[in-house]
Amino acid sequence: WQNQRDALADFAGWLSLLTGSLGKFGQDIALLAQGGTEIKLSGGGGSSTMPHKQNPVKAEALVALARFNATQLAGLHHALVHEQERSGAAWTLEWLLLPQMVVATAASLRLAAELAAQVESLGH
Repeated sequence: WQNQRDALADFAGWLSLLTGSLGKFGQDIALLAQGGTEIKLSGGGGSSTMPHKQNPVKAEALVALARFNATQLAGLHHALVHEQERSGAAWTLEWLLLPQMVVATAASLRLAAELAAQVESLGH
């Protein structure tokens, strides 16, 4: 049972799915903000070349965190391969990757909540 790592991989998969969904939210906000008229956000960075445009840094961070967790999930899937009853190398790999995924997911949740609160209007 010690080398049965399905539950851990399922948890990591759930973290990746959650950050993936939040990454999609961030991508949508970033795309809407490109033209400068589709969405209005409070705060955030402005564009030095296009004053009407906003640079949605939190939205971009959500996309990056989603991609990060997807990459980490692949590493956790590599850790599923154990020799005999246990593998110190596989366990070490799990504990290098899983905490980072939890932190990235927590950061995504915080950023998504902050970004949602920044939306002042959609459309014209």
